[in-house]
Amino acid sequence: MDQTELKRTAATHMLHALGPMAASIERSLAERTGYRLVDGEALRIIESGGPMRMTDLAARLIISKAGGTKVADRLEARGLVRRTQDAGDRRSYLLEVTESGREALARIRPVVDEAIERMWSRHLASHEAETLLSVADRLIDANPDWHPR
Repeated sequence: MDQTELKRTAATHMLHALGPMAASIERSLAERTGYRLVDGEALRIIESGGPMRMTDLAARLIISKAGGTKVADRLEARGLVRRTQDAGDRRSYLLEVTESGREALARIRPVVDEAIERMWSRHLASHEAETLLSVADRLIDANPDWHPR
């Protein structure tokens, strides 16, 4: 197999693996918690990074600003986050996880962790996971159009 075919095959195999994996996690989350994968990821990002602007959240989720606003609106409507005015820039607001959001995240995490363990982690050595993370980060950085504005 030449280099072009090798890289094409690797890319398509990853797409075939990750698409069903994401869909399976989405189904499990919906059935067991009523939340979406992006909701859990948003809560995790905000909780770990502290209060953050919606544009920063959207960038971390690799979605558009409008998409980030929709996620924030949905989380706020469910009482999982609150918006507070940014003292450093009165034109913008910061998102903070509420106690209800932390409780939701506590229900979401085990569902996601279980699915990732079943479909991903148990099949990879740690060094392989590190390599995949490095490759994914490099691909994200090399493709600015994956970060819609």
